[in-house]
Amino acid sequence: MFLFSEQIYRVKYSKGMDRHFLIVFILLVFSFANLQAQEEGEISIEFPEGQKWNEIDEGETLEFKLSASGGLSGNYRFSATSETSLNFQLNEDGFFRWKPEYDLVTPSQRKKTFPVLFEVTNEGGQVTTRQVEFVVKNQARLPSFFNIKPFYITSTQQNTYKLTVKEGEFDFSIVSGTKPEGMTLSKEGVFSWKPSAEQLESLQKNPITVEFMAEDKVYGDKIPGELEVAADLKPEKPVAKAPDLKLLLPNKRGWNVVSEGNTLTFQLSASGGKDKQYTFNMIQGAQQDMGIIFDEQGNFYWTPSYDLVDRLEETQTVQVIFEVNNSSGQSDRQQVDLVVYHTNRPPEISDLKTFYVQYNVQNVYQLNTGNAISDPDNDPLVFKPILAQMPQGMSLSGQGELSWKPSYGQYTRLQKEPIQLEFIVEDQPYKAQKKGKVKIAVTQQDHPPAISMVPNQDEFSIREDEALNLKFYLSDPNGDQDIMSFDFVAETNRIPRSSMIKNDMTQWEFIWSPGYDFFLEPGMKDTYEITFFVVDRTNQRAQRTVRVTVEDAENLEEKDRLLYNQYRTGLIRIWNLMEQLKDKQKELQKEYKKAKKTKKHRAVTTASLGAITGLSPVVLSDNQDTQKYVSGVGGTTSMTIGSLEASNVIGKDPSSVFEKLSYITQKLNDLETQGNVFAGKYALSNSRRSGGFNEDLKKLIVLISLKDVTTLELDATWENPKKPTDKNIQDTFKDFNPDPEKSSIINE
Repeated sequence: MFLFSEQIYRVKYSKGMDRHFLIVFILLVFSFANLQAQEEGEISIEFPEGQKWNEIDEGETLEFKLSASGGLSGNYRFSATSETSLNFQLNEDGFFRWKPEYDLVTPSQRKKTFPVLFEVTNEGGQVTTRQVEFVVKNQARLPSFFNIKPFYITSTQQNTYKLTVKEGEFDFSIVSGTKPEGMTLSKEGVFSWKPSAEQLESLQKNPITVEFMAEDKVYGDKIPGELEVAADLKPEKPVAKAPDLKLLLPNKRGWNVVSEGNTLTFQLSASGGKDKQYTFNMIQGAQQDMGIIFDEQGNFYWTPSYDLVDRLEETQTVQVIFEVNNSSGQSDRQQVDLVVYHTNRPPEISDLKTFYVQYNVQNVYQLNTGNAISDPDNDPLVFKPILAQMPQGMSLSGQGELSWKPSYGQYTRLQKEPIQLEFIVEDQPYKAQKKGKVKIAVTQQDHPPAISMVPNQDEFSIREDEALNLKFYLSDPNGDQDIMSFDFVAETNRIPRSSMIKNDMTQWEFIWSPGYDFFLEPGMKDTYEITFFVVDRTNQRAQRTVRVTVEDAENLEEKDRLLYNQYRTGLIRIWNLMEQLKDKQKELQKEYKKAKKTKKHRAVTTASLGAITGLSPVVLSDNQDTQKYVSGVGGTTSMTIGSLEASNVIGKDPSSVFEKLSYITQKLNDLETQGNVFAGKYALSNSRRSGGFNEDLKKLIVLISLKDVTTLELDATWENPKKPTDKNIQDTFKDFNPDPEKSSIINE
């Protein structure tokens, strides 16, 4: 550049210089300057300097100002995105502010990394991104202590002092080595000390500081604190005595009375005392066993269970003792009797077996058999008929015995349509009633067995990975002992016989799960009929047919394994290309240094051999004196131009090598950025199941394509000397989440 400037200066004062030659020099100068401007046209983001600028504690505020440089224009605009909702603020001018919440990092984690992708654009449309990993450390929730005034000791009697926090639950303890002899601190934060005469005299001269520790019951955080202990040196003078602290109970009738199953709620209050910082607690009562909830604000909540009061006692009294304390150490307590009344519940009736009757026979049926009818309070039961529904000649005793000898007409009508007979069950002595229903049907000397199925439906639809569970209850009007066998037949032979499980001769279960390999082709669906049948001693049978539709189910475990291999393979391909480009980058850097050195050498050599007749015969007059002076100048000028032309012929052009280096650098940045974004976005199995995974994987693979592959002269037979282990991949893509169980790659 200096050579051009000097040459232009010397030619300016030459007589008869060709104007066309001057224009050629000016164009060369501007081309060189334009090349340098293009190299400096990239945009970049600049972050704060210094170590650990990106680390912060929970609850603290992180603020900094982003800046940018480079680019073809200014007016930078900043933005940022993160996969986790972090609630940070970033203005377009680059001002960043973030206050991490306390629940962001658990105490067991201690610290956690949160990636944020920053982007900057300018008015020229240039864009660049850069990811920053913020490290957030778990921070204890510091309790807001209030009323931390000195603990004034008035005499050698028992002195107390109460620590109080605005929020949270803490256990307090004294730090060993700081407490005077005889002083204690309860877990609730009450200091208690009865000093000796010598201790009180020493305290009057020199106050002491007692250190204590508050431990968060929920998070386990430990926070130190200090309490100044001093003697009360104020002269005693008669003052009005503060009213005593008094615990106040609710002033309404029946506030302490509740029935079983109902909820008893009330709130205690207090009055008097040296201060109004009241804290309530219950020091006696089966709080955990009985489900009583009582907090420090005096709120009481309790729902007595139904089995608390015996049915013969009617009521039961539960005694509890409530206590109120203030920060001055005063307290008051009262014993309260909570009266619980028994709540009667009506009887419970489940499905009853059918009452099969025969013609010209006194048929007897006992309603109260087994556990079909019961009372949750174990009250005695009495059965009552609904006379409007009772057939003529039928009777129902109070003990639940149903007796009937149907006439011929009744039996004939019963053969056509069974009777649904309703009755009433009443408990004693509370008279709570429940209506029940029993089916009455005809029977013969040899009646076929019956099948009851739960759930009671004929069609089912399941997927390959689901299980079909049916419960069967068998009965025979001639006696359950007549039942001989129970089995099933199906349209497909792929249902194993082991699906039928026998619990008892009258109770069976059918459990069948098709499994993921039931259908070979995805998306298949088929319906099968399964017939269950029961046979008695005389080979009479009853059957129940159900239709089961089985649909193909996606094998999520196999799908996750496949998606993970695609996820990992895509990153390996990007990683392999980056490693090959890095090798090529090192090779081109060496060629670039060599080309620059060789070009300079050629230019100087050519300049020293320039012909002195190159310019003077063409542009100067016949004046011999002037021609002798300008020949050297003109010769040097023409020789310099010749060196520029020769440098593109002999050896490699540095600008060409530099262009390849710039392309490789930009490509490496794009591959690393997009690869890391892909690795973090699909780090979890659930995210890879989304519809956007395959689309993003295709976009990632597109990045492998290179512009001017022939110009870069990449070796098609190149093999990566490094193995694609999880560690090597994670070193390049920080957000890569390895899962060795889903990958067949052996990591070394």
